[in-house]
Amino acid sequence: MTPETEQLVRDSVRGVAEIEHGQYGLKFSRLASKYTRFHDHDQLTQKVADQGSGVRISLVTSASSITLTYRSTRDATLDRSFVGSPSVITLTCGDYTQSVAHDNGDLRVWDGSTVAEIAPGEDSVATFEIPALGIDASLSEQLVELWLPQDCNIEIVDLAANAPLHPAASAQPKWVHYGSSISHCIEADGPTGVWPVIVARKLGLDLYSLGLAGSANIELFAAHAIAELQPQLVTLKLGINTVNGRHLTVRSFVPTVHSFLDAIREQHPTIPIIVISPIICPGHEELPGPTRIDEAGLAIGSELSDLDWVGDLTLVTVRRLLSEIVTRREDPNLHYLDGLTLFGPDDIDSLPDGLHPNASGYRLMGQRFSELLPSLVNLNTL
Repeated sequence: MTPETEQLVRDSVRGVAEIEHGQYGLKFSRLASKYTRFHDHDQLTQKVADQGSGVRISLVTSASSITLTYRSTRDATLDRSFVGSPSVITLTCGDYTQSVAHDNGDLRVWDGSTVAEIAPGEDSVATFEIPALGIDASLSEQLVELWLPQDCNIEIVDLAANAPLHPAASAQPKWVHYGSSISHCIEADGPTGVWPVIVARKLGLDLYSLGLAGSANIELFAAHAIAELQPQLVTLKLGINTVNGRHLTVRSFVPTVHSFLDAIREQHPTIPIIVISPIICPGHEELPGPTRIDEAGLAIGSELSDLDWVGDLTLVTVRRLLSEIVTRREDPNLHYLDGLTLFGPDDIDSLPDGLHPNASGYRLMGQRFSELLPSLVNLNTL
């Protein structure tokens, strides 16, 4: 990668906190290292922050072909081993979308895209044919976005096209979303199947995703990271990970959520914040964590404590507490949304492991939140 291309990538990548040199190219993280370096006892947080949920390269170009060369931990892997499940890169421009994935050393192709073949342990090369400009023939350039895999680590090796590429500036309101694996969406069918991405593309929002699989434990460093991003809209999907790991009780959950909100409000006293409670999870509706997996592969809860003062957290309890917290704060710009309105009891068929929606379930969540968000927040005033 030339210095000029490296600068182009750095200036064009959206949804990341830091970019640095890796073994093969540029690697990134969605959490700044100053927040994660003291949390190395929990290596999962850093791992999932380094995956590209909501991350894209935003470019303006007149090119008809663009090529991204990369190394991922799912196909042409960083350590030259091979993982069978493919990574997906998706190109979007306007209403046009095409995706490519690598499978067993060859490329699977969707939506008419053309790509170069690869072998396991070598660089992946994804080449997209960009459609002609839209109906406005006076336009000489258009916005093109390359959405990176949401389910693996990646290093960007090179970026090229048959016409100049320029970083795209965003005039869209910045939306920061924080949540668990159900916001990270590893199970989605590609990076544009992530439900916050669906919402952002539909409503014209500049998404910064802090969907952190297994790691949305309402820790204060995450609130500081959110505030530092200078958001114009914040959504917080809280509760499932604190139940999964049995990290908090009723006694500690309430002040933890208040402190999390306080940290954001200290920097942003009036921006809209939406607190979203957990979606349906049958195994934890009435039972606390830790989460266990039964013989059928379904997530199930653990036994309630026999000590009344412990205050076990179940999802029914979490939803009640979050609603009470939002009401008590009397903040006109703080809103509560019941997660069951996004994915509830009638959607169980799209919850194969009893915990995570499948690809169609995430698309349903994206559609529903796209319809609900404008009723909670006037997006035109952001």
